[in-house]
Amino acid sequence: MLETPADSPQAPQSNLAVPAEAKYETPVARTSPFVYLLAIVFDLFSGWVNEKVDDALLTSLCVLGFTMILGVWKKGRPWRWLLLVWGGVPLVLAYYQYVVRWPHDRSQWWGAFLQILAASAGANGGHYMRDMIDHVFLKKDA
Repeated sequence: MLETPADSPQAPQSNLAVPAEAKYETPVARTSPFVYLLAIVFDLFSGWVNEKVDDALLTSLCVLGFTMILGVWKKGRPWRWLLLVWGGVPLVLAYYQYVVRWPHDRSQWWGAFLQILAASAGANGGHYMRDMIDHVFLKKDA
């Protein structure tokens, strides 16, 4: 039977000194509830702008700006800012449709759901902008 280098007694056993769970631990910074509360306020404000002003471009600008601010501020997992800020637009639209009984046409519903494109651009753009700030201006290595 042939002996492979990993099975041989001369092979160094370097992973015995370090526990297996210590190899993959990374410090996790918790996001404070204030940031989530602020995201929900941005969420509801974007939905209100969509309903009251009824301008899809202004709503897109609000969603883009708010998600970019949150993406720069808290860079990790930008998808959470995308969902939290974008979700207010269809949520407020549904509130006015079913509770207040203000009718909306199909284009307003599609426009509310297409705001996810602006939210995606803002959240990911903010994430990469923070990376650029960290690497270029603060001289951090990857």
